[in-house]
Amino acid sequence: MNIKTSFFLAYTSIKRGSKGTLMMTILIMTLAYVNLVFISSIFGGIVEAINHESINNQYSNIVIEPKIDKRYIDNKEAIQLIDTITGVVGSSAHYIDKALISYDEYNDGNNIKSGKWVIKSIDVENEKKVTEIHDSIIEGSYLESTDRDQIMIGKEIAGGHGGGLEHLSLGGILVGDKIDVQFSNNIKRTYTVKGIFSVKNTQVDQMAFITKKEMESILKVHNLASEILVKIDNIGEEDIYINEIKNLGLQNEDIKRWDELMGFTSSASSSFTMISVILGVIGTIVAGVTIFIIIFVSVVNKRKQIGILKAIGMKENTIIFSFVIQALFYGIVGIILGASVILFILRPLFIANPLDFPVGWVSLKVTFNIIRISNISLLLASLVGGFFPAYRGARESILKSIWE
Repeated sequence: MNIKTSFFLAYTSIKRGSKGTLMMTILIMTLAYVNLVFISSIFGGIVEAINHESINNQYSNIVIEPKIDKRYIDNKEAIQLIDTITGVVGSSAHYIDKALISYDEYNDGNNIKSGKWVIKSIDVENEKKVTEIHDSIIEGSYLESTDRDQIMIGKEIAGGHGGGLEHLSLGGILVGDKIDVQFSNNIKRTYTVKGIFSVKNTQVDQMAFITKKEMESILKVHNLASEILVKIDNIGEEDIYINEIKNLGLQNEDIKRWDELMGFTSSASSSFTMISVILGVIGTIVAGVTIFIIIFVSVVNKRKQIGILKAIGMKENTIIFSFVIQALFYGIVGIILGASVILFILRPLFIANPLDFPVGWVSLKVTFNIIRISNISLLLASLVGGFFPAYRGARESILKSIWE
């Protein structure tokens, strides 16, 4: 096989071919590449948004829960040492209770709306280091450490703020309204709604928060915890910190990473990844079929030329490789232009204007791995799509190529 001759044939074929066909082919390959990267990146962005909400508003990086036969974590000394571990941003201890929350809109006892929701206590300053709920207040304000008769509730409890569970809510209460809360030990308190928050996590939006001191007065406990959330610097290093936390004396507590607690959300993330792979495969096949058609038409139009080249002694491999080079040229140019569109137009656009999805604010998560896989996929599609029609055309007999 004469490689130089193959390159020369490919060059002359592209140069002398229809400029309109050339531009259209490059456009198709560019769009095929953009499609491959965009689909993977947008689904990657959805998964990242789900993970962001889970880490920053629900579980943090690490969740510490009591021993199986215990209601509270009672190792006060170890709890206080968690924040001293290098790399730990902060920790926040919660008391958790399931409470009956009621709202009497007209204070006449005839129009009471109620429901059971999770209510948690927070140490205000510690909580701000671990979750972002303080940045998600849509009405009113965040709790202060001295608040005793005030409560902060999620939009799914309040209702009337665009939640997805309006039929289960209290019907649209506002900041300043008073609600009754009956805790699991039958203690009943009346609170003024100080703030209403909305995060991109339905489970969190169905929670209510009061201060640590208030919850301790209700549960008759002190310096214990139903759970402790731990925030660390680097996602992915949770197991390292879990070992360090256990070394503090919490070996018997139930300590889990955030991704072990996601449940249905984790399944949804896996589903998005699977859909992304399926659509990527389909996009690759479409690109390969496109190249196949283009090279096939080129081979058909040059049958006589191929026959003449073979008649003067040119090897079949040289002819086949010339068409493969053409196909790879279309693929490489499509990759270059497509990558430019993704990296310099779409990605900055999505970063500046992320999509408002129910699971979070979604942008394009363009990673090196996505780019690498897309490059390989399009080049492979070009190679296969160019080889088969070229192989078929070059294998025809000389007489058949010239005279038919």
